[in-house]
Amino acid sequence: MLCCRSFVLACLVLAACSGISPSLDFSGVQTEFEQVFRSDHLYTGRISPAPAGYQRVIRSLSTADINRLDETQRPVAWMMRAVAEWRTGSLVKATASSASGLSASPRPHSREQVLLTMIPALVTDSHIVSAWKTAGMAYTPEQYAPVESAYLGAMKSLDAAQAVTDSTTPSDARNLLAYHQWRILFNWETIIDTLSGGSTVADQVIRKLRPRFDGHDLLDMADAARQSVPAGDPLRVIMDAEMGSHL
Repeated sequence: MLCCRSFVLACLVLAACSGISPSLDFSGVQTEFEQVFRSDHLYTGRISPAPAGYQRVIRSLSTADINRLDETQRPVAWMMRAVAEWRTGSLVKATASSASGLSASPRPHSREQVLLTMIPALVTDSHIVSAWKTAGMAYTPEQYAPVESAYLGAMKSLDAAQAVTDSTTPSDARNLLAYHQWRILFNWETIIDTLSGGSTVADQVIRKLRPRFDGHDLLDMADAARQSVPAGDPLRVIMDAEMGSHL
């Protein structure tokens, strides 16, 4: 009888264990994410294919897996998942993951806090550029109106990300924020420049925007963001090359 009971208990334990996922190799996921993230650069006006490594990061970071992590690791995990979802086109999920990451209380002024705060702006830009391309990269002024409203919202997210940076924020996070400020402003300007109606319509739109940015043009602000990144930094090299190709 005792043997039977032991056998039954053993079967129950095995059955219970079969529903437990293998322990998450968090360090391994971080290593893969960093390798993919640092080699993955976006350019103005284009949506480059996302490296396959991002999908592996997403598969490795289910909500259940993240919730089992130490509290200090959760914001990092949510940041990695949000970035991976944004780059693979899961834009609604990326927004939700960024909100979950911020709710997990990332360390103030950390890279995680900066990236999680800026994700909504990156998502907005991806939506806009994709729709613009589908429309043949030439909006009418009427089609442009909601784009302007969306980009103004994106700028608020970028401003919020800027507000959580300080001298303790890693330089790579500050440079990445500047890079995306530059890229998004340049994309916005490009959409305005291609409005149907020619330069007259574009000039009217640009003039109307100046009071919102203390009299500055979008390209002036983009160039200021570019110049805030030290010369020789890989992101600065990309920005310099892109600006040179549009002169």
